[in-house]
Amino acid sequence: MTGRTGFLFCADPLRPNRPDPHFADEVAAVRAAGGGVALIDHEALLAGATARAARGSGPGPYWYRGWMVPSGRYAELEKALAVRGCALLTTAPDYRRAPERADCCRAALLNAPAAAGPPP
Repeated sequence: MTGRTGFLFCADPLRPNRPDPHFADEVAAVRAAGGGVALIDHEALLAGATARAARGSGPGPYWYRGWMVPSGRYAELEKALAVRGCALLTTAPDYRRAPERADCCRAALLNAPAAAGPPP
């Protein structure tokens, strides 16, 4: 994949050349829209084997759409992918800021439309 934006999905742990079945509908939608799909090995990533985790990716910009990982591992993934000519569109600092902020969920609730009901 080169020159167009794609999605980076986790590979199926039992069939590493295929996407994790949990993301099958999303993978199909991306492919139907002409988008690119690349795979990473989520278990290798969590184990710190980032070069092995990233070997299913190719050059190009990607949105990561996979299982949550600690922000440190995501930063390692970003570096390993850069070596392969791949750029994550959500940078490691942005990834770290979003889910790990203590007030993230409360802020989302406070900014939700009134139709969603009062905040807890």
